[in-house]
Amino acid sequence: MVVDYALRVKREYPANSLLVAGYCNEVQCYIPSLRVLREGGYEGGENMIYYGLPGPFAETVEETVVGAIREVMKAVFQT
Repeated sequence: MVVDYALRVKREYPANSLLVAGYCNEVQCYIPSLRVLREGGYEGGENMIYYGLPGPFAETVEETVVGAIREVMKAVFQT
């Protein structure tokens, strides 16, 4: 995950002490935010060829990831 996720989650949940861990266990590829995806470059899509994946993520990737984070935060902190 790129740093945009950590910054966004910390903004959305300022009352919680959060540590965002982007790489755990195996690394498949960078997960770009919408900003990074639109900028292009290595993290924005070129890295996918090194992992044998067909192309860049959809522009919905950030909202999909943040939606999952919200569900986890809701379950854990009941916010």
